[in-house]
Amino acid sequence: MDLYQPSPKPNARLLTTLVVCWCGLLAGTAGSTELEMAKLPLTTPFECLACHASSNPGPGSFALNSFGEDFLQNGRIWDSNLAQLDSDGDTCLNGVEVGDSDGDGFADGNVEEQAGNPGVADNCGSGNLVDERTWGALKAMFDRR
Repeated sequence: MDLYQPSPKPNARLLTTLVVCWCGLLAGTAGSTELEMAKLPLTTPFECLACHASSNPGPGSFALNSFGEDFLQNGRIWDSNLAQLDSDGDTCLNGVEVGDSDGDGFADGNVEEQAGNPGVADNCGSGNLVDERTWGALKAMFDRR
């Protein structure tokens, strides 16, 4: 009775398949980050740092910050639930920091960039939370008393 005995040396085809799969996984990490960023209404200026501890996440540096963890726990969905959280504990809601306070997926008013990083405790960032045109309109309402 002749039984098939596998060779103790790795098969070249198997090795090639493993290398191709590994490269695909590495490329998938960067692509995944871009797909996830597209789910947020605004990503400028923090880009990857909104969710990751590194500005260039890759196979060895893909650790998530507190907002990234909450985003993951929320099913990788930006919505009103995530907007109402304060992931980084800086007393500023994620929605305010991201620039979409109600979590509807659209930036508030004339907001063009994130006011703060939702994953880093930074007191809502240093940017204005109200743009100049809105501030001017509000001020004019009170000046007309």
